[in-house]
Amino acid sequence: MSGNALLEVRDLTTRFDTPKGSVCAVNGVSFALERGAALGIVGESGSGKSVLVRTIMNLLPENASVSTESRVFYDGCDVATMAPEEKQHLWGPRISMIFQDPMTALNPVRKIGAQIADPQRYHLHRTKRQAWDNAADLLAQVGISDPRRRLDQYPHELSGGMRQRVMIAIAIGCEPDLLIADEPTTALDVTVQRQILDLLTEIQRDRDMGLLLITHDLGVVAQHTDHVAVMYAGSFVESAPTGTLFRNMGHRYTSALLRSTPHAGAVPHTRLHSIAGRPPDLVNPPSGCRFAPRCEHTVRDCRVPPAYLSVGDAHRLACHNPNTTQVPRDEGIVR
Repeated sequence: MSGNALLEVRDLTTRFDTPKGSVCAVNGVSFALERGAALGIVGESGSGKSVLVRTIMNLLPENASVSTESRVFYDGCDVATMAPEEKQHLWGPRISMIFQDPMTALNPVRKIGAQIADPQRYHLHRTKRQAWDNAADLLAQVGISDPRRRLDQYPHELSGGMRQRVMIAIAIGCEPDLLIADEPTTALDVTVQRQILDLLTEIQRDRDMGLLLITHDLGVVAQHTDHVAVMYAGSFVESAPTGTLFRNMGHRYTSALLRSTPHAGAVPHTRLHSIAGRPPDLVNPPSGCRFAPRCEHTVRDCRVPPAYLSVGDAHRLACHNPNTTQVPRDEGIVR
């Protein structure tokens, strides 16, 4: 394990028992995230991104099971071996999460102030006055005007962008070392999306936090992460430092995702590229490469699952017929 790793995941495998059979939603995923670094995990809906982070956070339903060989290390400690009391003080003050939909994540019958202050009172043993004062400061930090008044409001009284900022305030209230953001800008307009993502990046750098950013948008990770992992059908198919990935996308799925992303320099009314077909049925996945049924560049070897191998400095790839053409630089996407 890397000595600098804040979070390390080894061979994480998560299954769900369903009426149709066992679904392997996360299949042998491994990665490490250093303190102060930002990792983006990208993929279509259903690729396993949210299940991955919910497994890390131990937020799985009863029909889910995690392989006994899977390991999650936080700051060098195996989370599975921690006592229940230790885990209680891991989630929140050490590792915190911003959920995808703030309207369902926030308690609709409790005031904003209480939802920000209560975790601080429990984990940091602050008085009610100290916690509420800090809650007002946090709302100001995340860009909410008139924070004292907002403390006495309920979630339904705020806009979508403001609710997402409240979620960020709750997540950073106990000063965690690691922040997990699961699709933090879903359903927000483009302007608010940019504000929220810029805010997350600013907070992460100011506090030297690790950031795990989950998204389906390559344009988001291009501007806000140091390293990118591309996920498809439960597995990582490519990972690399952000600049390396965008200069040399090896996996056909990665380049297809980029072509599906709107570009700032595109001609108006240009039709967006779409990836043909659908993600595989994970109850009965393809026997070879799981992307092969949708890929335009299959070869005979694609009937065998590709190994996830190193192809360069910190660049890993699982593809029998990788793309060898460098991706043109586009200022709307690539840094």
